[in-house]
Amino acid sequence: SASQLCSITAMAMVVRQCFLFACLLQRTVGLDNGLALTPPMGWRSWNYYQTEIDQAKMLAQVEAITARRHGNPSLLEVGYSRVGLDDFWQACGAGVNNSFHDASGKPIINETRFPDMRAMNDKARSKGVKMGWYANNCGCSESETQPGGHAVQDAEMAAQLGFDSIKVDGCGPAMNMSEWAVDIEATGRKMLVEDCLNKYYWVHGTSSPFASTADILQDCPSNMYRTSADIAPQFLSAMYNVNIGHNLLKQYQNSTHPASRPGCWNYPDMLQVGNNMTLNESKTHFALWCVTSSPLILGFDMTNTTLYDELYPIITNPRALAINQHWAGWPGSLAKNATTYFEAVTYRGANSHHPTVQRYPTWQIWSKPLQARPGHHGEAVLVINLSDRPQDVPLWYADLNPALGRKVSATDVWTGESIHMYDGHTIFRNLQPHESVFMLLLSAPEIVWA
Repeated sequence: SASQLCSITAMAMVVRQCFLFACLLQRTVGLDNGLALTPPMGWRSWNYYQTEIDQAKMLAQVEAITARRHGNPSLLEVGYSRVGLDDFWQACGAGVNNSFHDASGKPIINETRFPDMRAMNDKARSKGVKMGWYANNCGCSESETQPGGHAVQDAEMAAQLGFDSIKVDGCGPAMNMSEWAVDIEATGRKMLVEDCLNKYYWVHGTSSPFASTADILQDCPSNMYRTSADIAPQFLSAMYNVNIGHNLLKQYQNSTHPASRPGCWNYPDMLQVGNNMTLNESKTHFALWCVTSSPLILGFDMTNTTLYDELYPIITNPRALAINQHWAGWPGSLAKNATTYFEAVTYRGANSHHPTVQRYPTWQIWSKPLQARPGHHGEAVLVINLSDRPQDVPLWYADLNPALGRKVSATDVWTGESIHMYDGHTIFRNLQPHESVFMLLLSAPEIVWA
């Protein structure tokens, strides 16, 4: 088996203008803050709490992510180091023109819900947890009331409150991600940046008016970026999001220049593991995020100890996490589709709105290359039955990489047990609906992780 593996406003404005002048010469601002060299791991509030979030609930999740249960390492100890606050921290209507920004552009916090946000972050940091904020909000959107937005003031507030990351959504008036990157960097505080903004254009089949999609993906003004609509607590919603991202990125990348890479990760949204999914669906969903090097941002109620205990073996599996965090030059991608298809209703968003009928292959195979011993090759492979009927799924090793050869060894990621593989290909028979096989496929008995 594999082995584990506050910045003064005037100065900020000067720095910002310098960077924006550089934009004219360099298309977009690439973010080079040294963060997210591996896919970020953590938890964010939206998928579980949605609009009903407050300081006490956030601190409860901080406690849960740092707690050891049954003698096992905490989620923090296995890598989930970030807790993110999503929308509805703001005092809607308390600002200018019924906004949540005052006359100086400073964001106004709902102090009934968050009486002391700085103290919240200080407490979390004392426990080793990095806290994340949320900007360009969708709740009580200011896109009509605050033209241009207040990215400078929002970024400064995030730094002053001690946040370690910031998620920039696509519902507000500040829609240039490169400007956000400049404003965040100008605070002087190193913050991980999540681009949830450009997906607003991409999911509608358009490009940002500020930069082409190709330039955004090449220069990358964020540490992680969304390529999909909001995920719903539904298995097929997860499958849809990953496939939408894959179909977008394959137009802008090649084998030597991946669009998802260290410091700049593609992100098909937060995980819905444990939210209205069976255990098999949660395993497949989590495995797919792992094999595509997606950030692992949990979204279930970690204070629900029954659910926590049920999901713990999935979300802390050392081989699955090692696959997600490993980098051998490529993030993982779709290797093979079935030739038979079905249609099914698919939802969007944490509250499962906007149902649409989408077309899916009955099965898929995804893979990610792994660093192996010289002369050998390794792949993490995920075989998925997307349909609602049992399927026989053939895996031809040459479809993954001819370098594997015809004779391979395989290890079940979940159990660590060997899987019997045949010469050239193996058929996984009677794979149940939404079930998957997650394995390490090697042309040598073991793999050496970089």
